[in-house]
Amino acid sequence: MRKPKKLVIVAALAGLLMGVSAPQAYAYEQGDGGAVLLDLLILRPIGLVATVAGSVIFVGALPISLVSRSVGKSFDVLVKEPVHYTFIRHLGDEH
Repeated sequence: MRKPKKLVIVAALAGLLMGVSAPQAYAYEQGDGGAVLLDLLILRPIGLVATVAGSVIFVGALPISLVSRSVGKSFDVLVKEPVHYTFIRHLGDEH
């Protein structure tokens, strides 16, 4: 019983941290050394946590998504977007 509670707490903290850190990333110009460091040291690890948490939440929500026929939409929001943010976009890029 204790493990799901920890997972919810970690996912909530990751979401809060992404919300707090994201506006700071927009303050930098693209290609700025500070933006690259911020992205590499703070935003990418948060994105990794969001990717793992989103994947776990997606699997947990899969029965509901199957019934409501929204598997594709929930996959895009919970898995695809965090994976793109963490692993595919260019280092220091805002989007």
